[in-house]
Amino acid sequence: MDQVKLSGGEYVRIEGPAMIEVLRGKLYILGAQYDEGSRVTILRARRVVAKAISDTELSVILGPGGFVDKPKAGEEMIDEWDSKLSMELKGSVIMVMGAMDSGKTTITTILVNKASSMRLKVGVVDADPGQNDLGPPTTVSCSILRGGRITHLSYMSPIKQIFLGSTNLEGNWYRAVYAVTKLVDYLRKVESVDFIVINTDGWVEGEGAVEYKRALVNSIKPNYIIIMRKGDEVNGLINGLGVSNMLILNAPPSMRVRDRNDRKIHRDMGYGRYLSPSRELTLNLSQVPVVNMPLTGRGLDGNLMRLISSYLKVKPIYMDSLKNVVMIVSSMVKEPMLRSIPGGVAVLLQPNWENGLLVGLEDKDGFLITLAVLRRIYYNSGRIVVTIPKRLSSLELDSIRGIRVGSIRVNEQFEEVDKFSIIYKIEKIISENGANQL
Repeated sequence: MDQVKLSGGEYVRIEGPAMIEVLRGKLYILGAQYDEGSRVTILRARRVVAKAISDTELSVILGPGGFVDKPKAGEEMIDEWDSKLSMELKGSVIMVMGAMDSGKTTITTILVNKASSMRLKVGVVDADPGQNDLGPPTTVSCSILRGGRITHLSYMSPIKQIFLGSTNLEGNWYRAVYAVTKLVDYLRKVESVDFIVINTDGWVEGEGAVEYKRALVNSIKPNYIIIMRKGDEVNGLINGLGVSNMLILNAPPSMRVRDRNDRKIHRDMGYGRYLSPSRELTLNLSQVPVVNMPLTGRGLDGNLMRLISSYLKVKPIYMDSLKNVVMIVSSMVKEPMLRSIPGGVAVLLQPNWENGLLVGLEDKDGFLITLAVLRRIYYNSGRIVVTIPKRLSSLELDSIRGIRVGSIRVNEQFEEVDKFSIIYKIEKIISENGANQL
């Protein structure tokens, strides 16, 4: 246990796991004030900077890897951020943007605490499917804080989630715009929140990133956009958005940076925490359809199968269709591919293409009931077997109305091992040709 004494206005930096107790004085952490006797928990590998409001004494208990130090002048930006975060929160929607490890989550947490201290009902949307703090990876999630204060978004529980199917938005951002808009509308119209803050992903460079963020802004129409800047990586975004309600905040030089492997480990742990312990569930495709692939469980007419097989020169194990897209499973196929056929497009897949793919089990409104792992499709009987969390109730299982296939493949330990990126091309074809039916 460390005893830390601070003069009024002095900073201390603490990385978890850690437990802080204010023995004397007042402490400011992430937009919230902690008085004498207050206790604060800092999660593992999370770093916070606290400021003494008056002469303060702390007790700090550190776990493995935790530390306490005092930042040097210019290393932290608390005062600069506070001086600029003076906008009206009640009735507002604020969107936070920036590159990875630029302080987006920290700013989001500060805004949540500031609004909560004003006794506002606070809605949060986590729109980062790769490093989601509210829900599992591959999702966009929302939550509500009805009072109190937090040191990290993961202390909040998701109330609604939408499955994107990927941790990378570069080929899937159109669905992210839909998902974030749907969750904001839910928080406004159903939950009647007083304030909403949206924490976005770290994709900010390139034309695609600017196009996505611009579409997000046009759909949500936030009152304020906060952009975290730690270099010139957001210059294109700032110029590309071209809006006047933008606030640019500098990221602290000491911001902890995670590499690609750290991020993958974080995602793998997220899948494991969500899905474990698990069990298998069998679903009937006639009752719970796949919504984004030509897989109905009914199969094609024999004559049509023979015509398509002859045209493509493949011997099918199974053939199915949705709208103008035909799915063909054949042992002659070595990797997923698309082929043109008269009147539509064929998706050629190898046997067991489904094993290990993450899927979303959705309710009638398209909200996620649970993340699951696709294990086996029994084509002859139209049944599909998935791995689900064991904790799910009968009521939750009874509310499943659709299956959405994602692009991430995991192993038995729920670690990412492969991609099924063709799913987004299939979705696009189905959505663009919705009027045609084979």
